[in-house]
Amino acid sequence: MNKGPSWLARTGSSAVLWSVVLAVLLFGWRTGEILAVAIFSAAAQWEFYRMQEGKGAVIFKGLGIGLGLMVYAILWFSSVAWPETGQAARLWDEALFVLTVIVLLFRVVLGSQGTLLPLEAAGLTLLGVIYIPFLLSFLCRIAIEPNNYSDPRVAVLFVIVVTKLGDTGAFVAGSLLGKNRLLPRISPKKTWEGFMGGLAAALLTSLVIVFFCRNGLPRFRLLDTVLLGLGLGSLGVCGDLAKSAAKRDAHVKDSGQWIPGIGGALDLVDSLLFTAPAFYFYGLARFGVSAIP
Repeated sequence: MNKGPSWLARTGSSAVLWSVVLAVLLFGWRTGEILAVAIFSAAAQWEFYRMQEGKGAVIFKGLGIGLGLMVYAILWFSSVAWPETGQAARLWDEALFVLTVIVLLFRVVLGSQGTLLPLEAAGLTLLGVIYIPFLLSFLCRIAIEPNNYSDPRVAVLFVIVVTKLGDTGAFVAGSLLGKNRLLPRISPKKTWEGFMGGLAAALLTSLVIVFFCRNGLPRFRLLDTVLLGLGLGSLGVCGDLAKSAAKRDAHVKDSGQWIPGIGGALDLVDSLLFTAPAFYFYGLARFGVSAIP
């Protein structure tokens, strides 16, 4: 009986939020693109850390979010501010991860009031940096880095729309037809029927976008379209399950409450954390494109 309002709230919130994100990404303002994704990333990372704190873990929350924002600062510096230094972007990324590990371990040693903090604090803080800002940054990389197989704006449109409509298809199919549980110990509400519905929706969306945006994805063949549709649909579910595992571990229902029908920022971007890197590396592997301009 309550599925109607929930469905309307979920659909309305997703449509409004992703319309805003897509508008920024498609407008072509690179600084705005990076800033928009960075804001969502910081909000999702804060929610992840808050969940860990809720179960009693020690988290270096401010430090972790600051390091996460540095991922986007480096991306902005190498792609927008001084693109001629783009060749050094990989070196800066590697240096950031080395710095992150050193700083977090040093923070453990320093502790508070002379007390050695648990090593788990460094591990969970580092996981938050890699899991959210680093993985989500591939959405920016797709949108702003040149390649020889797509218009970057169409590519990022493809990733977001295929992923989110795959999520929607899974939700609808699971709500209407779901009977057989997918992984009840992690997410009791997810079903095999929902999973198959999500795959079908992602595949259909992939075919439609490539058909109508042929000039924006000129090197995509039918095999690429099918593989990416099924692949992004499957990985979107995996991203959702990974978030569900984190929530179940922390004994919370939603990562946040500020988005009607969805929950929080992490609930909004969870599937993209897996699909954006997958699309990015598929392009590199399939077409032999260097990620550095």
